[in-house]
Amino acid sequence: MRKKDFQNWSREKLLHEYKELSKRKKFGIVWEDKTEEVAEQCKTHLPVLKEEKKKVISSNKADIDHVFIQGDNYHALSVLNYTHKKKVDVIFIDPPYNTGSQHWIYNNSYVEKDDRFKHSKWLSFMSK
Repeated sequence: MRKKDFQNWSREKLLHEYKELSKRKKFGIVWEDKTEEVAEQCKTHLPVLKEEKKKVISSNKADIDHVFIQGDNYHALSVLNYTHKKKVDVIFIDPPYNTGSQHWIYNNSYVEKDDRFKHSKWLSFMSK
């Protein structure tokens, strides 16, 4: 592509060029503003954690509590944000990454194999 000489362009032509360029997708991370169903559900229905006594993680130190949560990452983090805000030291989650699995909302069938933005789309999904 030939380099354009913008010095002699009119204001109107420059504005038109700017508008056209701003419509293009860019390289790098593109945060798509797509509402996820799980995020909308959590706005009105807070998930509830249920304790299972047989899976309690005990410690010899009486002042330390450990909690193991098995479930959807978004649901668990939503609950913890409500019940334990600024009280959690570490959270280890195992986010999915283009596993090919069909049992969860984001899966490979939504993103074409050769889509140059597939990693950005995954990060957009994970940002919430």
